[in-house]
Amino acid sequence: MPLAALVSLLCALPLIAPLVRGDDWWLPAVLLMGAATAVSVLYRVLTGWLGLLVPVLQLAVVALLVVPLFAGHLAPLGVLPSGAAVGHVLTAFSQGLEVIDTNEPPVTATAGVMLIIALAFALFLVAADFLAATARCPGMVGGLLLALAVVPLVVEGSGIGTGAVVVCVFGFVQLLAVDMWVRGREWGVAVPTPPLGALRHGAAAALAATVAVVPALALPAALPGLRTDAFHTLAQGTYVGRQNDVITTTHPLVSMRRDLLSSSDRTVLTYRTDAEEPGYLRRYVLDEFDGVNWTMNPVDASGDTRVQDELPLPTGWPSAPEEDTVMTRVSLDSDVEGMDFLPLPYWARSVDVSGDWYVHPDSLMVFTTEQPPTGLSFTVETTEREVTAEDLAGAAGSPLSLPGDFRSVPSSVGREVRELTEEVTGHTDSPYLKAVALQEFFTSGDFTYSLRPPEVPADADPLVHFLTVDRTGYCQQFAGAMAVMARQAGIPARVAVGYTAGERTGDGRWTVTSGDAHAWPELYFEGAGWVRFEPTPGGVGGQGSATEPEYTDGGGLTAERPDPEPTPGSTEEPTPEQEEPEPTPEDSPSPSPSAEEEQEAAAAPAGDGRDAPDLSWLPAAAAVAALLLLPFLPAAVRASVRRSRLGRPGAAWRELRDTCVDLGLGWDLAESPRGTAARLAALRDADRVPLPEETRAALHRLALAEERDRYAPAASWSEEVGADLRVIVRGLPAVVPRGVRLRAALLPRSLWDRPRRPVADPTPQNA
Repeated sequence: MPLAALVSLLCALPLIAPLVRGDDWWLPAVLLMGAATAVSVLYRVLTGWLGLLVPVLQLAVVALLVVPLFAGHLAPLGVLPSGAAVGHVLTAFSQGLEVIDTNEPPVTATAGVMLIIALAFALFLVAADFLAATARCPGMVGGLLLALAVVPLVVEGSGIGTGAVVVCVFGFVQLLAVDMWVRGREWGVAVPTPPLGALRHGAAAALAATVAVVPALALPAALPGLRTDAFHTLAQGTYVGRQNDVITTTHPLVSMRRDLLSSSDRTVLTYRTDAEEPGYLRRYVLDEFDGVNWTMNPVDASGDTRVQDELPLPTGWPSAPEEDTVMTRVSLDSDVEGMDFLPLPYWARSVDVSGDWYVHPDSLMVFTTEQPPTGLSFTVETTEREVTAEDLAGAAGSPLSLPGDFRSVPSSVGREVRELTEEVTGHTDSPYLKAVALQEFFTSGDFTYSLRPPEVPADADPLVHFLTVDRTGYCQQFAGAMAVMARQAGIPARVAVGYTAGERTGDGRWTVTSGDAHAWPELYFEGAGWVRFEPTPGGVGGQGSATEPEYTDGGGLTAERPDPEPTPGSTEEPTPEQEEPEPTPEDSPSPSPSAEEEQEAAAAPAGDGRDAPDLSWLPAAAAVAALLLLPFLPAAVRASVRRSRLGRPGAAWRELRDTCVDLGLGWDLAESPRGTAARLAALRDADRVPLPEETRAALHRLALAEERDRYAPAASWSEEVGADLRVIVRGLPAVVPRGVRLRAALLPRSLWDRPRRPVADPTPQNA
């Protein structure tokens, strides 16, 4: 049973594979589980005590192995725990928690992440071993496997792959099958099943499986409301419900990243519009920055905010513009889950949509407290207010119309960000030119667009690392970083999340896919309101559908920048005072490392415990251990069966039968217990030496106990029966040759060869 429990947990490892990026993240988990299983097998084989002590020994071995695995370079002799080694393990554990908490799946398999996975599976193995082998309740192990299956459902909205589910189910079924096999070995001889009976049982099992599986697969397809990401959505808090007229929705950036990383660029919505060049579609507005993440404040769903006729004017607009309105008809795709926040162009004058919908006056987000239907369609009337660079350049002064400041930055933000902001924007006092300079800072080519940016070291500030070290990310990093820098430059800023305009597919028709999910900063200018900027690189090598607004080109407005270098093409020669002295050998700077070397150094700081441990030796060691231990596997299984019988009523005679089968002594199913005992007691070895007297007496007593139990209302057990069985098992091998004893120990025939008819007495052996 311990080995079957190990197989069931090994089959559950693929459930976690989509959450981790790397090739060898599973090795420490396999090693710790294998060590815990070895402890259980050895304990049960070598001792006859209760298994209650097994979990304690397993946890002790797991704790001892953690140090050489994750802190061997700090441990004496590579294995002994020390203060420095234990501290390194604890640091790696805390850093692993931080990596999991601050990054979206799949996370890189750092040392801390591998440590957490290994410890989690080791604890699950200890619990599974106790339930299956000690408590003899293997069915309860299914609860542990279900808990592991819930993890990817909660963390990753794409669900679990079919292959991983099949492998996990196979592991659980083999555990139940092994348990039934062991119980059959303990309690009786297998009764031959007629072929038609076996066929009937197989057909009944197939029918039951079909009845259970087919509805589970067909019902979600028939009812799209039964989404596969329900656990993930619930865990991320994106379900919206009414409570005291206030609702809260969180993590819109998680949903956006899931769309961007989707393997299939599925259609999210289509729309038809009168606009020649439609703008972005806003869903969420994030106005709070805690030093790491951008979030949104709770929105009010009271009667005063219900969507009725016209929506409120945007903040900072004195009156509705007189330009012609534009009508846009939006149709959400039926395969996309219902959106509780509508994707709307800005500014939406009115929205015609079925159901109860509310508007947040400050951000103009339109949302519902109910579960919205899939395939929803609605009509939006918008007014496109043309904003020019001259309008924004003339918007000076404090933002008097804003209900909040939107310029506050937590003190935890590194000073490097403020210094960089001052370096980029310090050449001008104009808020507009500051904003343009910030946008150009990100789009000038020094930053790289990537949906899978490098992991941030555990001891580094994510914002500082993005701005000053790797400079690699996608729209979430670009939008959030520019909004923070704009606030530090004195410009009110927030982050909007939604979709770009998408791709034109016909006359007035546009298609928006999951790859068009986007985030961008909105900056506030008095008299103009909130306007969009675009720091994310677009086109080839960037987010293809991202576009910079025309009003962000500077409009011919310039501001002098401090420039210590002579202007290219200038005929002026530097004066002797301006010429730089030739560096001396002491002052000569060392060759600067390449960008790749700097990135590698930043990604792998020495001693931070973040690098994955060197486990290259594990596969070879595991292969050698498997080759060494594989010949002893049948012996371990046979010893486990024997131990399970020592103490069970009615099981002693079956153990005697299997012992005779292993030793080749023969077994006659038609022979009475007393006749079997007499036959075995008369055996002699090759030198005609009979069995010891105590063995023959134990055979006689065991036969009498078996005859008594066959006619008793219930089987009984006594310490004398157990002692007699142990004496017989030790004494019987003396009458067979040494080679037969070795074969019986390493390849016990009783594991696969059950007597179903009388077997001839091996008289030649005893001649």
